[in-house]
Amino acid sequence: MRKFALVAVFLLLCGTFAMAQKAELGAGWNYLHFDNGGVPGVDSSFPAGFFVDGTYYFAKIIGLAGDFEYNKHTFPAGELGDVSVDASALSFHAGPRVKVRMGKIEPFAHALFGFTRASGSGGGTSISDTVFSTKLGGGVDVGVAPHFAVRLGEFNYYMTRFNSASAFSFGGQDHQNNFTFSAGIVIR
Repeated sequence: MRKFALVAVFLLLCGTFAMAQKAELGAGWNYLHFDNGGVPGVDSSFPAGFFVDGTYYFAKIIGLAGDFEYNKHTFPAGELGDVSVDASALSFHAGPRVKVRMGKIEPFAHALFGFTRASGSGGGTSISDTVFSTKLGGGVDVGVAPHFAVRLGEFNYYMTRFNSASAFSFGGQDHQNNFTFSAGIVIR
C-alpha cells in the first residue's frame, strides 16, 4: 500500500507540472540488467518493469527530472538456492536533465541521484536493502502531436552501492555497474 501511495503522489505531482506547459510526464516499459558479479548461472535480467518520470523545465533546455522505476523477476529453484526467489528493485532518482529540441527529434541527457531498494523473498524468508544509487544517461523522444511524444529509448548506466556484506552484492563487490533501457510515451 505504501508503494502505491508513493506512485500516486508522484503521478499527481508530475501531472500538475505537465499542466504548466513547461513540463513532461513519461511512462512505459523498463528493462533492468543488474551486475551479478560474474557469478555463473545467475540470470541478470529483470525484463518485467515500468518507469514513470517527470521533468520540469525552468529554462528552455534545462530541467529538473524525477524518475521512478520498478522491476520484478522470479529466480527459479536452483538458481539462487533450493527454492524459487521473487526479487524486485524499486528506485527513485532526481537531478538535472538537458533536452535539445530539433524539430520532432528531442535527444536528452541527465545525471540522476537517489536510492534503490532491493527485496527478495522465498521459502518463507524475506530480505531487503536500500542503498544510494546513480543513473547517468539519456535518450530520444520523438514528437507525434503537439502535446504527445514517443520515447524511442532511454539508456542509463545505473550504479548501485550494495556493500559486500549485502545479499544483493554478488561476487562480494561494494558497488554494482548495472544498466537500464526504457521505452514509452511522453505527455507534455
